Amino acid sequence: MEEIPQGSNIADTIFRELRLQILSGDLPPGIRLPGERELAAKYGTNRNTLREAVRKLEQSKLVTVRHGQGVTVADFRRTGTMELLAPLLESGPDSAEVLLILEDILPAREMVLEFAARLAVRRANKADLERMRDITALLVTAFDRRDPAVIGRGFQAWLDALIDAGHSVAVRWIANPFMEAYREILDRFPAIWILDDSFPTHLREFERALEDADEDAAVKAIRVYYERIDSAFITTVKNVLAPPPTPPPKD
Repeated sequence: MEEIPQGSNIADTIFRELRLQILSGDLPPGIRLPGERELAAKYGTNRNTLREAVRKLEQSKLVTVRHGQGVTVADFRRTGTMELLAPLLESGPDSAEVLLILEDILPAREMVLEFAARLAVRRANKADLERMRDITALLVTAFDRRDPAVIGRGFQAWLDALIDAGHSVAVRWIANPFMEAYREILDRFPAIWILDDSFPTHLREFERALEDADEDAAVKAIRVYYERIDSAFITTVKNVLAPPPTPPPKD
């Protein structure tokens, strides 16, 4: 029987462990999970708790559940969503595949932010402008102090304010998966946060474009910054994913 950490939510623990086995390839697509009774005994829990863990797997599109056919592992590469990005970065066996996923996601995120910037210029009201101004001032101060914790939280607030300023439910729905994945990655891997010297300039240029109602300038501020920062981000992720050097053989 495997140990379940004391004080943890047992269903969440089982869910995370099975998710790890699926993402790592230990449980490949098409394989059936053991029956409820066997898994409940393995994890030392009851069948209701186990069913809760399986429901979480099903919600994450990692398994399919069919009456009379049990629980089958799905092909997460076809069924998954961006919520799998952080755990895949943490546990995926193929670092080249993880890197390729990131390289494909980042330009898509940039396109979403560029469109959000256009809508913000067109639709932002006085309260939106004040909110962006306040968050920008906080971020610039935090940057001057080189306070990565405040910058990380503040930048999430800045992105939320940008999306909100467009007053578009559709853009919010599209942007949410990108933002959640980005937030979870930074929470799990704070070492990949890029503290670029151009960050305050980017914030001020965007604020100026928003207040001047200049769509092209707003889009340019987003594009120039993210093209540079995403390149640095990929380089940093490569270093994080790189296997440790093999020690030289002993004499």
